Amino acid sequence: MDPIQDQNSRADIYMSTPLTVIGIFVAILQERFSVSTPSDPPLKWNWLSDLKDTGIIIASGFNKNLEARNARPAVWIDREQTVYGEVAIGNRDQIPTDLHTGHQQYYAMAEMDVLIDCTSKNRGESMMVGGIIQDFLQMSAFEIMRFFGFRDFSPMILSRTVPFEKDRELMNTSINFRVSYEARWASMPIYPVLNGVKMRLNDVTDPDVYFRDIALRDK
Repeated sequence: MDPIQDQNSRADIYMSTPLTVIGIFVAILQERFSVSTPSDPPLKWNWLSDLKDTGIIIASGFNKNLEARNARPAVWIDREQTVYGEVAIGNRDQIPTDLHTGHQQYYAMAEMDVLIDCTSKNRGESMMVGGIIQDFLQMSAFEIMRFFGFRDFSPMILSRTVPFEKDRELMNTSINFRVSYEARWASMPIYPVLNGVKMRLNDVTDPDVYFRDIALRDK
């Protein structure tokens, strides 16, 4: 299965993977806290691409183990569950584009829960960063949806400031919301894959035992 572009979104943005969605929000918040972005009043924290010089870390949740997080406030963008809702039978977008090869395009409405953690050693600082991000994303939601091709944003929920679960020396204020977007993908014929499995069954006396053994293998 290969993700393909939504024709209604920007030509250079693929909106068919949750990782892309995380990257979009990382880029948006890095730009919002960038020293080159005007702000009135000026922000207390400025993001720089150099980890040694930046006043605030803004990265995906996969980077939460960075040692530098203890020295300055940080914003971690991650996701929770993602679901692809069926909008057509079999999620088929149209008839096969190539009847000879069976190339098929698919379409679904993806809904993804976004989680943003705002951490700091200072409780008030964590709360302030979280509040700024909540206001910015909520008040800019329509423009972000239109620019990147999202279908919808849920209201931004700002949580209480509590000890960070991954480091009890840090305080964390989290922001939760859900985005929806059109997920499109394409598949090449599955027959060669299925036929390969069938060929392996030619020398098998009990397919049920065979498949159970495969499931229990450790390699």
